[in-house]
Amino acid sequence: MTKNGHFKSQWAGSRSRRNRKRCAGSSIVETLMALSVFALFIGGGAQLMVAHRQMSDMARAHYVAANIAKNRIELIRTYGFAELSNFSEEDVLVDPSGYPNTSGNYRRSTEILSTGKDNLAELVVMVEIRDRKTLGFEGRNETIRTYVADYLSEESSVGSGVTADSAS
Repeated sequence: MTKNGHFKSQWAGSRSRRNRKRCAGSSIVETLMALSVFALFIGGGAQLMVAHRQMSDMARAHYVAANIAKNRIELIRTYGFAELSNFSEEDVLVDPSGYPNTSGNYRRSTEILSTGKDNLAELVVMVEIRDRKTLGFEGRNETIRTYVADYLSEESSVGSGVTADSAS
């Protein structure tokens, strides 16, 4: 007899042991399922972080390439129109600052194109980005085009119609 006044069965203890064994087995299965779901979330999060890092690196490389091209154009504009042909170049390896470097991750080409006019030229600067996996320069680049003009002085312009005497 128990404290409550009920009779205790001889099989009561064995049932509770069996139930405990079933519960223990199901808690291991539940734990493994929870761990597998957790591992899936962690794996997905890791893939997301890797993809974000790759996109961030690619955006940074394109930003640097655009700055290299822009700086090249600004440098060329500081010189005279007659010196434009001195800046033509093809496939020069440069570092992120735009300085020539044989181990650079960027390749710059500068073209000076004639427009058919004596005082106007088209300037094209293309900067290619080295692929980190293949170490080649396939497909990814930044190109900036602009026009450079040779400003005519008052003496060299014919028929301008404006003279020092008629300006008053």
